[in-house]
Amino acid sequence: MARDDPGWDGDRPAEPTTSNDERDWSSTIDRRSYLKLAGATALAAGVSAGAASAAGEEYDVIEARGQTIRVSSGQTWENKLIDLGNGGTITIVATGTNWTIRNIGFRGTLGATGTAPNSGTVFGIADTGGNTSTLENIYWGRGNPDRPSNERPLLMWVDPDHSGRLDVRNVNFGHAGCNGIYGSAPAYNGNGGSIHIDRCYTYDSHHTGFRIGDNGCTISNSVVYKSGTRAAARGIWVWAGNYGGGATIENTQIITNGTGGGVVTHNGPSVSMDQVYTDDGSGTHGSPEHFVPDGVPTSPEAAASGGTASGSPSSSDGGTDLPENTLTVTGTGEPTEYYVETTDELVADPDVGSLESHDSIDATSATGWVTNTSHVDGYRFAGDLHEVAFRQGSAHVEVNGEPIDPDQYNGDQPTLENTLLVDGVGTSGGTRYEFAVSGAAEKATVKGATIDSEDTVDGGTITGSVAGWRDGFNFSGELTDLTLDGDARVYVNGEQVDPADYGDEQPHVLTLVGNGSSASYEITVDGTIDTVAGDAAEDHATVLSDTTVEGSIERDAQRFRFSGALTDVTFHDGSAHVYLDDQRIDPADYDGQERLPHAIVIDGSGTDGQSSYSFAVDGEVVTASYRDASVDPGDAIEGTAVSGSVDDELDAYWFDGDITDFRLNGDASVDVQYNV
Repeated sequence: MARDDPGWDGDRPAEPTTSNDERDWSSTIDRRSYLKLAGATALAAGVSAGAASAAGEEYDVIEARGQTIRVSSGQTWENKLIDLGNGGTITIVATGTNWTIRNIGFRGTLGATGTAPNSGTVFGIADTGGNTSTLENIYWGRGNPDRPSNERPLLMWVDPDHSGRLDVRNVNFGHAGCNGIYGSAPAYNGNGGSIHIDRCYTYDSHHTGFRIGDNGCTISNSVVYKSGTRAAARGIWVWAGNYGGGATIENTQIITNGTGGGVVTHNGPSVSMDQVYTDDGSGTHGSPEHFVPDGVPTSPEAAASGGTASGSPSSSDGGTDLPENTLTVTGTGEPTEYYVETTDELVADPDVGSLESHDSIDATSATGWVTNTSHVDGYRFAGDLHEVAFRQGSAHVEVNGEPIDPDQYNGDQPTLENTLLVDGVGTSGGTRYEFAVSGAAEKATVKGATIDSEDTVDGGTITGSVAGWRDGFNFSGELTDLTLDGDARVYVNGEQVDPADYGDEQPHVLTLVGNGSSASYEITVDGTIDTVAGDAAEDHATVLSDTTVEGSIERDAQRFRFSGALTDVTFHDGSAHVYLDDQRIDPADYDGQERLPHAIVIDGSGTDGQSSYSFAVDGEVVTASYRDASVDPGDAIEGTAVSGSVDDELDAYWFDGDITDFRLNGDASVDVQYNV
């Protein structure tokens, strides 16, 4: 399932004549797309929304909802603050020539985007007209370091069709998946366009900060920083291409903290270096310095408004009118990521330390890194200290000059006094379950239950599945909803309960909204499905069985209630907008693909060269798009035997039975998931 292009799929998008901040999803970059309904009125009138204007600011605020924004020839897209919220996604695609993207800030936490390098890209760009296009003054503070690297996107993918010059300057980003700026493809399998990176800052990208070709590409006046938390990291990766011209790196600092190479090459490119400071000897000088280059924005608001200052209240007041309490976080010798939260205002302390670009403050909370015993981050705050947590490592914390025990500041987490057990022992087949509680919940080893990564806890809503085992949870509050598809039993505080006593037997709603085309459809779930009483679906749809309905739609809205999972949405002709509960979905993601109980993933992400594999099972095996794997006809299935290869991507298969033989030649990782 090799794929040279991790940014675009096979059909490249047509270039629109105008940019649209709220353009709906289409088949580029990332297959996932979600658009929240605005309520019943939105259903009746169709869904549309414009970018919200930021009152008193010189930028627009855009809510990230899975949309794709397109910029084409001669256009300028600028002064946008993109609010990711808690897990939003967005993609910006720029093609054509002489376009400009500038002054873009990202605020919040980026959601999961699949598996790198096909995981998706924040910016998918190319100057396809042989001229010069520009991307400048960007702040994407961090991907989500709590997610696996293969679920975090690239910041930027330069498409092989790039034939001109791309100027990238004043960009600040961290925790990208795979390569942060992936700019080498035009050099070795594309149209030879060059990329020029100037005054950019990146930290802790998955394995490479900047990746370029030797076709006249340059990197200058930039800083690459690795905190020391990931092995086999590359600061800058230069690939040999087919066009000549060489690559130039100058006046650049690369800090890897012993976790990889500063400047790494592939297939012997021509590289010229001047004033390149690395800590591994791969540059021209040693003793690199860690700083954010002048002109690089250090907050999303500063980027969106076209400035560079952090916007922190302490950055311009000279230490006057600051909150009276002080808080310091001091390193203990190991790279440490921390989180602090207060009950009132929290700002940087101008008299203690100097917060770096990967440290961030959000009103009453802050996250950051300290890396050694001389590294101190300082804050001022009002009210009380509410929580101190370490995502990794440990640090010394003082409040008003007195040491504190961080364990005593745990955010007043509620006591999870109740237990819920889903017991599948002795049942035949699998059971899907979903339940909701009025408080909080977490996985637990109740009565010997296993803790499975595939089960999800999202606030007070929990979903998962069992076969011949048990899943357990602790929770607070009351059990409010419970849906069970299968023969497993459910116990609350040791007493068996009847799911019919909790909530709706069909808790999910699927909504079709006509777009004016005459469409016919078929919908299948793995639970039960029915029309909603009094809804237009009663007149236009037929329930073929407990699991399947078919019907037609043109302009109305039709609703169905169902239990279990949505497995297939097929339009035989025409199309319509489809919403699953409160989120818009792409029907192509629900293709009825056969899903056997187990999955095997061969993952070449972040490896050098190709890995070949073969394996056999004693049951059935089919290709899978699990974890957003691509399906490559070059990989062969003959009966129960499989053979194939991966480069910097992954292959996946569904299977049942057991794996009877497996062979791997290369550095790819292999993950087997049973009873997915």
